[in-house]
Amino acid sequence: MRRLFAWVLAAGCGTAAETAHVDSADATSAFSLTAEQIRFGCMVMGEGAAAHAMCNHGHSLNFRSENLYARHLLEVAAGHPAESEAELMMGEAHGLPDPLTPVLEARVGERVRIRVVSYGPSMHDFHVHGHVWRDGEWWRDVAPLMPAEVYDGIEFFAGAGAEDPTPRAGPGDWMYHCHVEPHIASGMWGLLRVHPADAKVPERFPVQLPAPVGGPGETVDVWLVAAEVPLVVAREFIPGFSELIGMERPARVYVPVAADAFESATAEEVAATVNPETFQPLAIVVRQGTRIRTHLRNAMAEAPVSLHPHGVAYPVTEDGSMPEDVVLPGGTPVTQEWLADTPGTWPLHDHARPVENVTRGLFGALVVVSPEEETRIVRDYLVIFHDYDMDWFMGAAPTGQPHPH
Repeated sequence: MRRLFAWVLAAGCGTAAETAHVDSADATSAFSLTAEQIRFGCMVMGEGAAAHAMCNHGHSLNFRSENLYARHLLEVAAGHPAESEAELMMGEAHGLPDPLTPVLEARVGERVRIRVVSYGPSMHDFHVHGHVWRDGEWWRDVAPLMPAEVYDGIEFFAGAGAEDPTPRAGPGDWMYHCHVEPHIASGMWGLLRVHPADAKVPERFPVQLPAPVGGPGETVDVWLVAAEVPLVVAREFIPGFSELIGMERPARVYVPVAADAFESATAEEVAATVNPETFQPLAIVVRQGTRIRTHLRNAMAEAPVSLHPHGVAYPVTEDGSMPEDVVLPGGTPVTQEWLADTPGTWPLHDHARPVENVTRGLFGALVVVSPEEETRIVRDYLVIFHDYDMDWFMGAAPTGQPHPH
């Protein structure tokens, strides 16, 4: 990997003996955070006997989190020499595989677009190594995003310039990540893989956005089931093993289904269509001028759900946030219709129980492509920043107890 910064996780960290007592919300109880945990932005979660440390475990890209901080602590506790961040990321000591986060791929000189959507509650910065893009009068390689903000102006020729396909950075693995350092330590990073210009590659890589459908005057039907499915949301490092162990936990997601399976598919059948290691959040990609007709069922056991779009045109009755738009577990499906009149990348998410559902993954994006964009872009990618308390989301025991598997 080229030009990967060599920030060392162990640098500047205190020992376990250096502690600072931080009171939990329960005044009768206190929970000790180590100086190391405090420097990494840990917080006390829960009260009394349930109090535990949450150490930025909840920052991930497209559901995935490769927690470098947790791996560092386990290595140190097992007596291994502390590795640099580069070693932890690239697995130079353990021969680890590619990151669990999406690997974006292109050949040198191919036009790449990266659309970034940030769900709350944290601020994030998208940064890619070795490449720059044009933003009006400015050249940039970092884009800050607030919660629910979109930045889809990232365009460049892979391994080359923003406006010139002449090789500049060249082929290789280039890192992209959030530039809030504790976030990168807890999983907000991935790879942009640039292949040589003459390399034989697929016409479409697996994590690319699908080709747009529809067009002016056309209506596209999208059949969705909201379901709780097991996803590999992280890989756990266990000292002594040469591989990371995948960790499956339930996530709430919108799953596209065939029209003839919409009414009858059970929760188990819907979950069986999902690959827990490769599933990506919902992306509806249409051409500008398309009418989108969504059909939403709820196959979850307890939570109500809805579907709220940004950016497209619709009357208030199709907003996805009104009581009549909410689908109860096992309840009557809801149909909504929107006009994709404005090009861009737009958030798409639950509005029935947003804190719980969106935190657990019930979100996606609407991508509206103009005719000019469709001819200009060769590789089109969606990257989603999102945040959750991984300790809560993954059902972890309080600190000091074994992680449930």
